[in-house]
Amino acid sequence: MKHFSVFFVIMAALLTFFGCRKAPQAPLSLHWEFSRNDVEPRQSEAFLTVTNNTSADLDSDWKLYFCLESMIPIHNPQAAVSGKQIQGSYHFLAPAALYEPIPAGESRTYTLRFRGTAIRESIRPEGFFLVKTDNGNPVTIPCTYAKYTRKEQMLRGIDYWEKTPYADGEYVYQYNDRCLNENLSSEAVLPLLPQPKQVEYASDGQTVNIKNSSIQEITDAAIPDEGYRINLTQEQITIYASTAAGFYYAHNTLSQLGSTTDISSIYDYPDMPHRGVMLDIVRNFYPLDSMLRVLDVMADLKLNVLHFHLADDEAWRVEIPGLPQLTKQGARRGYTLTEKECLYPMYMGGWDYTDPTNTGNGYYTRADYIRLLRYAKERQIRVIPEVDMPGHMRACKKALYPLLTDSLMEQRQYVSAQEYTDNVIAVTNPYALVFIETVVTELKKMYQEAGCPFTQFHIGGDEVPEGALTKEEHQAFIDGVMQILAKNGLQAIGWEEITHFCAPETKAVCYSWHNGEQKPMEMAQAGYPVVLATANHLYFDFAYCRHQEEKGLDWGGYTDEFRSFDWEPVQHPNIIGMNAQLWAECLRDFAQVEWQLFPKMYGLSERAWNNRSKLSLSNYTHIVYDCLLPELHQQKHNFHLQQPGIKPIRTDEGIRLIMNKVMTGGEILYTTDDCTWHKYESDNDKSPVLLPADFKGVVKAKIHYLDHESNTTWLWID
Repeated sequence: MKHFSVFFVIMAALLTFFGCRKAPQAPLSLHWEFSRNDVEPRQSEAFLTVTNNTSADLDSDWKLYFCLESMIPIHNPQAAVSGKQIQGSYHFLAPAALYEPIPAGESRTYTLRFRGTAIRESIRPEGFFLVKTDNGNPVTIPCTYAKYTRKEQMLRGIDYWEKTPYADGEYVYQYNDRCLNENLSSEAVLPLLPQPKQVEYASDGQTVNIKNSSIQEITDAAIPDEGYRINLTQEQITIYASTAAGFYYAHNTLSQLGSTTDISSIYDYPDMPHRGVMLDIVRNFYPLDSMLRVLDVMADLKLNVLHFHLADDEAWRVEIPGLPQLTKQGARRGYTLTEKECLYPMYMGGWDYTDPTNTGNGYYTRADYIRLLRYAKERQIRVIPEVDMPGHMRACKKALYPLLTDSLMEQRQYVSAQEYTDNVIAVTNPYALVFIETVVTELKKMYQEAGCPFTQFHIGGDEVPEGALTKEEHQAFIDGVMQILAKNGLQAIGWEEITHFCAPETKAVCYSWHNGEQKPMEMAQAGYPVVLATANHLYFDFAYCRHQEEKGLDWGGYTDEFRSFDWEPVQHPNIIGMNAQLWAECLRDFAQVEWQLFPKMYGLSERAWNNRSKLSLSNYTHIVYDCLLPELHQQKHNFHLQQPGIKPIRTDEGIRLIMNKVMTGGEILYTTDDCTWHKYESDNDKSPVLLPADFKGVVKAKIHYLDHESNTTWLWID
C-alpha cells in the first residue's frame, strides 16, 4: 500500500506540474480590422496589427501565410508589408521595401489593400502561419478580429454592385410583416412539410388512434410513383402505394400526424421525381456520421436525392482502389512548396496536413461510402456522385502528376472562376479517359456491394476557363466520357454548360443554375431533362440576408427559408426536379452546415413536392417556426433564426419603437445603449419603448428561441 501511495503522490505532482505549464507563446500575434470598401473602385482596405512576442527584433526573413476568400491582396513592393496571391484563396504577406524590423514586445499596424469587397465579418483572413527563411518550419499565429461597428464597413459604395437593401431594422420589419400577414390558406393545413395534396376529414368528427391502430399495406399500380393513399378508420389504417418509396412516405406522414387524428383519408404524390440537395465535402470536409444526420432530415421532408460533390480543385474525398495518391495526397491540405505531400491550404487554412480536426483534411473510405449508400437507400434517397471535369480537377491533377498533365498544354495561360491557373487536366493525354473510367468502374462496384442502383453520374462540366482548351479538345473529351458512362449504363448529369457539348439526344440531365426562367425553359424546350438549381432560390451557401453577421456568398443574391419557398417554379414536362446547392467555401464546421441548411431546406421540400403549393407565406412561416424547428431542436440540430424587425414611429412624445418576429414563441431582447439588454414586451402596436425625439444612435435587437439566438438587427437613427 505504501508503494501505491508514493506512486499516486508522484503522479499527482507530475500532473500538477504539466497541467500548470502554459503552452509556449506564439512568436507573433495579430489583430485584423476591416476598414471600408471602395477606397478605389472595387478595392477594399483593412488594417493588420502585428505584435512581436519574442525577445528579439523581427527582421525581414519571414512570410506570413493565410487564406482569404472573396478578396485578393494587391501586391505593392514599395510598401512596408505587401501581400501576394499563391493560388485560389491562398496568399502570403512579406516585408517589402519600406519594412523596418519590429522590436521585441512592440506592435506595428499595416494598411493593406485588396481587390474585392467585404460586407460581412466572415470575409476575413484565416489560418495564419509564419515561416522563417532560416528554418522553414511553419508556426501557427493567432489572430483576433474587430467587430464591425461603422456603417461604412457594412455597405458597398457603388450602387449597382448591390441591389438588395441592407437588412436593417426597418427592412427586416417589413420583411417579417409580409411573412406574418399574407392571407392564410382557406384549405386545411397540416403541421408538416411537404403538405399532402388531398386531405379529407371524418364527417362524424371521430378520431383515429394512429399509434394503436393496425396498418395494412396494399400495392396499387394506379398510384403515381412515390405517391400514396391512406385510409383511416377506427378499426384500421390502410396504405395504398405502387412503390417502396410510396409506402415509406405514407408511414412518414402518419408519424408526423401525432398520436390521434380526425383525418379520414390522404392522397399524395410528388410533382417532381428529382428532389435533391448537393453537399460539397471538398472545400471543407465533414465526418460521415454528420452527413447521415442530414439524410435523416431529408427523409423526413421526402427529399430523395443526395448529390455528393466528391472532388474539385481543393481535394479528392473518396477512396478509389488502385489510386491511393488521390486520397493520400489529394485529401490533405497544408504547408508545402511542391504539393507532393499535400495540396496548398485553402479557405480555412492551416499548415498541418496531418491534423484530422482541420476540415481541409479527410476522405471517405470505400467502406464509409458503402455505408452511406445503404443508409440513404433505407430512407429512399439515392446518391449521385459528382466528379467535376475537365475543369475543377486540380486535386487529382496534382495527386497523379504527371499522368493528367501535358507539357504543351501547361504553357497555356488562364485563370479560373476561383482564381486557379492550373486546374484543367490535359484532355489530350490518353490517360485522362483511362482515369475517368477507373473512377466510374470503382464507384460502380461500391454501389453493387451496397445493393444500390447506380444509374446517374454527375460530370460537372462548368467553369472551364477560357484559354485552357480548344473547342475540339473539349468536345472530344466529353464524347469519350459519355461513351464510358453509356458502357456502364449511366445517364450523364451536368451543370447547364454541358449543353455546349452534349446534344439533347444524349438525354444528359442539365442543372439550370442561372437566375430566372429563360435558361431552364430554353433547355427544356430543346429536349434536355432539366433540374432547377436556380441560384437566388436554391444556392444555400448564399448568406441569409445582407447583414454583417451572416456567413456565405452573395454573387447571385441571398437565400433564406422564405426565398426557397416564395416562388413558383417554371413548369415544363422536361423540367424533372429541383436541387439545392450547399457549396462549402464559407463553411467552417458542421454546425454551420446545419445553419445554412435549416430552415432553408423546408422551402425546397414544399416546392419540389408541390410546385403550386396551397400554402400562403404566412402558413409556411407558422409551420416552419412553430411546428418544425422545435422538432429540429429536440433532435439537437443547429439552425438559423430570422432576425427581429424594428420600426421607428416619430410622435409628439418622441420616437416609439415597434418590433416584430416571425415565431410565436421566443423573446426579443433590445438595447439602446449597446450595454444593457431589455426584454421587449408589446400590446399589439403599443410599444413600451419610447426614445427622446432627439435620440441619435443605434438600436439593436435579437431573438432568443429554442436555446438559439438570432443575429442582431441594427437600426440607425440619425
